[in-house]
Amino acid sequence: MISLFLTAAALLIVLGAGLLYLASPNQRLYAAALPLRLLALTGMLLLLVALLLLLQFSGSATSVFILLTGVMLMWTVPPMVIGYLRHKRGGKTS
Repeated sequence: MISLFLTAAALLIVLGAGLLYLASPNQRLYAAALPLRLLALTGMLLLLVALLLLLQFSGSATSVFILLTGVMLMWTVPPMVIGYLRHKRGGKTS
């Protein structure tokens, strides 16, 4: 049961942080305008549910630490991968 909570929390952290990234005006994944308010509210709601699931597994300080570490990871890796892929694609066409 605990592994189900942790797996669900990890998935919700990935989805919530991804939606918050897409709500940022500096995101580089889509050029088209996105519904920022809806993405931001949905992302925050998913992160809140992930925190509630993490609280079932560990204490409050540890749960917040796990949540914030997951969010920082999700806000660090995808922009670097997107930048690398765009650079690589631009290098092939030139």
